[in-house]
This record gives sequence, C-alpha cells and structure tokens, in this order.
Amino acid sequence: MGLHARSLEIFAALEVLAPIRKASRTMRAVSVYGDKGFLFELDLTSLDAPYPWVLSCPQSDVEKALTERYRSLGGELIRGTELLDFTQDGAGVRARIRQGADVETVTCDLLVGADGASSTVRQQLGIGFNGVDYDEHFLLADVDWQGPWRSDSSHGFLQEDGLLIALPLPTGWRLIMARDEAWEGELSLQPFTDRLTPILGETPDLGEPRWISRFSVQRRLAHHYRRNRVFLAGDAAHVQSPLGAQGMNTGLADAFNLSWKLAFYLKGYGNGALLDSYEQERKPVADKMLHGVDMLSRASLVKLPMLRRTRDSLLKMAGGRPGLTRRLLRTASQLDVHYRQSPLVGCGPEAELGWRHRGPLPGDRLPDAALGSVRTGHLHQLHDLLRKPVHHLLLQLGESPGHKERLVLYALSDRLGQEYRERVHLTVVVARDTPVDEIPREGTIRIWRDHQGEFATAFGEGPRMWLMRPDGHLAYRAPVSNANHLLEYLDTVLGRKGQ
Repeated sequence: MGLHARSLEIFAALEVLAPIRKASRTMRAVSVYGDKGFLFELDLTSLDAPYPWVLSCPQSDVEKALTERYRSLGGELIRGTELLDFTQDGAGVRARIRQGADVETVTCDLLVGADGASSTVRQQLGIGFNGVDYDEHFLLADVDWQGPWRSDSSHGFLQEDGLLIALPLPTGWRLIMARDEAWEGELSLQPFTDRLTPILGETPDLGEPRWISRFSVQRRLAHHYRRNRVFLAGDAAHVQSPLGAQGMNTGLADAFNLSWKLAFYLKGYGNGALLDSYEQERKPVADKMLHGVDMLSRASLVKLPMLRRTRDSLLKMAGGRPGLTRRLLRTASQLDVHYRQSPLVGCGPEAELGWRHRGPLPGDRLPDAALGSVRTGHLHQLHDLLRKPVHHLLLQLGESPGHKERLVLYALSDRLGQEYRERVHLTVVVARDTPVDEIPREGTIRIWRDHQGEFATAFGEGPRMWLMRPDGHLAYRAPVSNANHLLEYLDTVLGRKGQ
C-alpha cells in the first residue's frame, strides 16, 4: 500500500502517477512511539527527490491505473487464467493455459513469472526459494474510524503489549498488530480496541471493518531470477515482512529493470548478456533489502524489557541525527539502489582521472535537475526524458565549447541518428551563459540549458557524456573526448543480435 519515492519516479515515467496520486493519501512523515510515548519522527519531505513522500494507495487502485495505461498503449490483459505448465527450448516457450473449461497452448519468445510467493513458474523451473518463517502472526483491519493522529503520517507503536501500526488510507485507517500466537476463530476488531485503549486513554469506537484479515510472513529469496527464456519478478523472486513497505516497491523496480531489456532483446538488439544482467543487478538489491527488513522486524517485535529500552534509546538518538535519518530515508525510499558492480555499465578510459567523485557513478540512479529548452523556453526535468523508453545520451558542454567539442557533437549526432535512432536519443546540456549559435540542431537533438545550476551541482561541470538507461540509471560516463569508446560500448550492449 505504501509507494516510496523511487516507485513514484517509475510511475511518472510510465505516465500513471497522476491517477495514482489522485487515489492516494500523501504521507509526509513516519512517527514512532515506545512504552513511554513518542520516540522520533522521520520527515519524508527532507528527501532530495522529485517526490519526497510516500503515497498510501490501495493495491487495487494502483492496478487499475496500470491496467488503463497498458490498454491505452494497445495491450491486452486477460484475467481468470491459470498456467498449468510450460516447456522451453531454443525456439521459444510453450505454455498450457486454462481459462474456465478451456485449455490452450500459447507460444511465446519469453515468459515472466510475476505470480507471487507460491509461484507456479518458479516451482516448475525447480528454482530453490530458501529462507525462514517468522514466528509472529499479524491481524489487519481497514476501518472508517477517524484516528486522533496526524493523517499525513504513519504511526508505529513499539510497546510491551506488542507491535501496532496505524496507516492512513485515502479514507479511514489501516490497523495492523502482531503477536506470537496465531489468530484463531472468527476475526473481530476487539484485539485492536484492547490495544488502542491504553494508547489513547479511552476506548475507541472503531465501527465495522471494511476488511479484516490475518496473515503470517516469511523471508525468502529465489536462488536464480532466470533460467534460459523464463524470468521471475516480484514476490515470485523474494518475499519478506511488510514492515517498511519494501516488497511491492522492490517488485516494481524489478519489473522496471527487466522490461526495457526484454523490449530491446525482442526487437533484435543486445544479446544474452543484456538478459543476464537482470539477475546480476536485481538479486543483490533484494538480498540487501531482505536483511534490512529482517533487522527492522526483529527490532520492532523484540520482547525483553532490557532490549526494548536499549532499542528505544537508540531510536531516540537516531531521531536527533539528521545525517543518519537522511541515510535511513534514502535506503527505505530505494533512492540509493545502484548497479555499480553490473557488467552492463561502464566508463571511458579517462573517466577515473580527476573526477571520479564528481557526479553519479556508472550504475547509479541519476539525480533529477531542472533544464530549460533553448528552442521553446519551456522548463523540463531531466527525469521527463524517461517517458521515452530509450537510452538518453546527455552531452554536457563547457561554458565555451571548443572546436573539438563541436566536432564530437556533429559526429555523434550523425552516427546516433543513422544507427541508434530507436535506441539512443541525444540531449545537449549547456550552462546558463553558453552560446548556442554554433551547436548543431539536426534530427532529434534537443538543447537544454542548465536551470540555476542544478545540473552542474548534481553532475559537476562539463565537458562530459552521461548515458542514461530507460530505467533512469547511469549506463556509461566519460569525458567528451571518449566518443569512440562510447560507440564501442553501444555496439556491445545495444548492437543488433548476430552482428
């Protein structure tokens, strides 16, 4: 239900953020309480990101927005369908599908199993899903009750009687509580009433639940995310405690990482290394996320009084250290996820000389920045480019572009236009006072001027090249003088298969 800052960037790129935001409640803080009251608050708006908050949006509304967008692009979505089994070979995948009483065989090039924790795809591939089951059992209820807390914050109560979480919904609240024993028999709101009474100092009237359910959780990670033509994504690849709202957000980023690679591959670009990079990049992210959520869950559910007091003291201390809370927020919001160890990213031979720590490194998520169009004068954001699912080469020029820079620009414009028009678009970034009269404007080249130095602050000063992938991560960086090496990189990663 909680959509973090990185997921909101993904939704903006997919052009579904507006309807999702309309169906959501915006959470700007996380408030935490212990046995003796308030412990600390995380201010989500302090995030250095285009969307510094969390959206509380029911999953059904998220799916509705995605479905409508998918269909508007010509996609067909068929529900009520069961995958029976599948086989694969060098020619493709053949899957037997049952819909009602009918069984048919579907033939396809690739198959993605995004079919949840009990994934049929994963089981038929024989991929292990090792991990642990937690001892805690959760009770969840959505209620129309109007709680006494601020409605733009989530509230977590880490108390002797157990964990209680209150999350604001677009209408009402979602209440979650945990205990060691399983919830037996008919479910009711009485356990929530009992827990809330000492917290509030009075007995709340929660009314009738719109939804009430029980669940237990586990921590598991698939041994592999791919076997030949078949892939796993989301809960089929990893499951974890719901604390921190990491599972769905990680699954969304899985899909965003995988989708552009599948699209290029199916159009005849790239090779097996392009598809191999999905597991190489995303599995370490899930592994790190699982351990972080596990630590959060164990700390939240600790029972011994001495350990609880120690935990509460540490949380109070952390709340008073802005630098620490900023790092916690960036981790939770998944803004610091990177693929620096991926074999799919790189830099020119001179890129390490003198400016390694100036600007993002290959594999990093690119920061956003405001840029003004030289042609129209309109103000844009760098992340707006992600609405075009291609690689974007950002050619950053110096304040007074020399003859060599202009030659490189002409050469790249010509080569990219001829050989990579469907895969790479060129954007020239210039400083506020850079003259643009001699900069070529043929084809699809756009010239954007750095607005108030935001680009230079985030990336350093040119002349440099930055290649942004369709998922917003940095594929390649180098000085402008390394244009030939850039073209070699493009041939390797995005060249036509078989060439």
